[in-house]
Amino acid sequence: MSEWLKEIQKIQNNQNLFFKLIIGENEFYLDQLKMKIETTPVTEPTKRGGVYFSDTTVCKINVIVNDLKINKYLTKAMLGPNTEFQDIILQAKNKKNNENINFRIITNLTSSKQSSNEIELHLIVHDIIRE
Repeated sequence: MSEWLKEIQKIQNNQNLFFKLIIGENEFYLDQLKMKIETTPVTEPTKRGGVYFSDTTVCKINVIVNDLKINKYLTKAMLGPNTEFQDIILQAKNKKNNENINFRIITNLTSSKQSSNEIELHLIVHDIIRE
């Protein structure tokens, strides 16, 4: 999966992409998106409590959304009040012609931080689908 993220980063740098976030049946355009690959302290892939899977590397994405209406959908997306994460999809679009790019990034919400005019979401990539 980290190879896909490196490819997406290359495409993002070369093709001037923007992303929309899809949560349930709702779409939100992102004002900022940062991607990075990090190693974890886990020494081998592990399933924790039967709830989620932890690998030795994770692909993290931080996004900023200025539409505060997204807040009402976040409690359904995060582990805690729920026993499973809800998938949050990031769809890339080309800024020049507004066409979809041929991949979707499937993520899970790990945390969020809200200010008076924006929400920052911390996501972990769990799948990348080429279309």
